[in-house]
Amino acid sequence: MSLLSATVLRVRPAGVTSDFCPVCRQERRFRLSIADQRRVVLLMDRGRIGHEHHELTCKSCGCKVERPAAERPLQHVPTGPAAETFEPECLPIVAHRIADCTRMEAARKANKLKPEAREEMIRHAVHCFARIYDEEPTARITPLASGALFLATIVLLGVAMFAFFRLDHPVVAAVFALTAVGLWVWLWYWIATHSPRKRVRTWLAMALAPLDPSESEIRQARRELQAIRVGAGFKIRPNKVRGKIDQIKRSGMVPG
Repeated sequence: MSLLSATVLRVRPAGVTSDFCPVCRQERRFRLSIADQRRVVLLMDRGRIGHEHHELTCKSCGCKVERPAAERPLQHVPTGPAAETFEPECLPIVAHRIADCTRMEAARKANKLKPEAREEMIRHAVHCFARIYDEEPTARITPLASGALFLATIVLLGVAMFAFFRLDHPVVAAVFALTAVGLWVWLWYWIATHSPRKRVRTWLAMALAPLDPSESEIRQARRELQAIRVGAGFKIRPNKVRGKIDQIKRSGMVPG
């Protein structure tokens, strides 16, 4: 996060839709958003970087997955109340994916899942969360919020120094200094509890837990991302994902 130059992820509500949730392991309703990366210089938006995509947030479990924008063509971005209720038409590929995933999930529950289908389900789960792995934890902090935080920090520390050196009130100075520190503590607490990047390993592990992949199978899916130069292929840690899967299984919270 920088005031001079930063890449910010802009996410705009665009309606609702249906898709297959890799965590719930069934067709679910999702909140649909348009997401694109913006280059920000000196708090001014200098335009989009790359192509926009759609971010889907499951209304049941809260996980976020990425889908190509072309799957749900939008002639215009709805605003106001329409952004909460509008449902765009989907290309046939969406219905085919839901049907395929539902069929493979039924086969898994019946212990009839073929090895190649299991590999496809592992690959699908990893690809669903790949873009979120590419995010910086601060990517969703808006330039306005960043500027306000830095300005508030400067003002609070300035008042603290004035109270300490000019007014000789160390207690007052300490209060203002601690308030400035508290703002940053609150920011990082918010990031830790709200940033998808901080939660994506748990979502991926929950999606993979019913398939119980080995560390080598997760590593193979990661290599496929590396082959197409997707950043997540270098950020996913198979051992940590496998450890999170074991933790979920011990807790008895395996989905599906």
